[in-house]
Amino acid sequence: MATKTDNAKKTIRLFQGKGYEAPVQVWLNGVRYSVPRGKEVEVPAGVAEIIEHSQQQKNEEMLYLSKENN
Repeated sequence: MATKTDNAKKTIRLFQGKGYEAPVQVWLNGVRYSVPRGKEVEVPAGVAEIIEHSQQQKNEEMLYLSKENN
């Protein structure tokens, strides 16, 4: 994960749709980031990494649940 001294930025765009309107709140090194949905924004690389890991977990959960229901 990115360190406190890491100034790298990354451009991301979060899905926006029904049930996914609110900004995503991310805490990194004691700082809260509110990442809006539906538009490209530049965030610290660590924030992007946290969001990517969260999305991967959600994808794995959905895959597991779909296998469990079959």
